[in-house]
Amino acid sequence: MTLTGKADEAIIERTRARVSQTVQKGLQFETSTEASEKFLRRHVDNRVKLTILYADIEGSTRMSMTLPTKVLASIVQVFSQEMTILTTGYGGYVLKYVGDAIIAFFPGEFDNKKACNNAVSCARAMLKVVGEGLNPAFEENGLPKIGVKIGIDFGENLVVLYGRDPERSYIDIVGSTISIAAKITQIADPGQIVIGQNVYEVCDSDFRKEFIEFMPDPHLWSFKNLRDGTPYKLYATI
Repeated sequence: MTLTGKADEAIIERTRARVSQTVQKGLQFETSTEASEKFLRRHVDNRVKLTILYADIEGSTRMSMTLPTKVLASIVQVFSQEMTILTTGYGGYVLKYVGDAIIAFFPGEFDNKKACNNAVSCARAMLKVVGEGLNPAFEENGLPKIGVKIGIDFGENLVVLYGRDPERSYIDIVGSTISIAAKITQIADPGQIVIGQNVYEVCDSDFRKEFIEFMPDPHLWSFKNLRDGTPYKLYATI
């Protein structure tokens, strides 16, 4: 899936129509994590290379205090649905939904560069769809617009099964990569994509041109590069 030209316009239009239908009639697609779980269950107790993408709605705490319950629920449902559709379209899996955030991963088992490129492309598409698809549809249906911030990192992750049943027990990933992606998202601005040094170094040069080094407050960012102990660099969209 690539948002360019006429295909871009068609996707945006379909998104607007689907969002309106969702607001008025409920979710149009299943936002299950079943595919993600199937992938992870093949790698229990192993480390796998994944590109982790965190997409979070900005100001959700304030929204939860000011918006009617049904309105807030509708916004979160629409956001989760549309971000899931994009994630799948770019070859990723939804790991989990956490409140108003979606956590996705892109496997890098066989091609690290492709996993990073797909995650960055997906993030760009997410911001475009939110800005040109979701928000106009929200306004048309009397809902407030949202801002989204995205953090991405790449590295090894340990797949952990929390129980004895290999088919039913809860499964998740742990490690510095998902922790860094979460922290990156916290310090990103609305409408901004921030990527970790590992992603920047692996992805294509065409993608790197869209980012500049991001210098957060050292009190907010203290992660070190595991290779040499130097500060772990971040890069943000220009």
